[in-house]
Amino acid sequence: MKSAQKLSANRKNACKSTGPRTAAGKARAARNALNHGLNIPIKSIPEFRKDIENLAMLIAHASGKETVTELFRQAAEAQLETLRIRKARARILSTDSPWEDRNAKLAKLERYERRAFSRALHALRGIG
Repeated sequence: MKSAQKLSANRKNACKSTGPRTAAGKARAARNALNHGLNIPIKSIPEFRKDIENLAMLIAHASGKETVTELFRQAAEAQLETLRIRKARARILSTDSPWEDRNAKLAKLERYERRAFSRALHALRGIG
């Protein structure tokens, strides 16, 4: 449990945290979610829905099944997510920014790649 003094100090500091104040800072903060878009699930992007279904059908046929189940869709989503991450990595590597900046951005992509790999593994274990 926090003491009354600590609680008061936390509230006082929270009042100081108002986010960006300049127009440039606000514009930069508004673009944060648009840097690579990998936080958006691929199944919620309309352009990928047909690709997900087509790939899920291919995985189903390769498994000897005639119908597509949710596990096949999950495996397809994870595979397409991996491709999307690789394209983002290629875009980062093709820039002329300093290597320190590129390495920092590439390190952030690892989280998304691990998540996609884990989802693919989970789905494929359920299929096989």
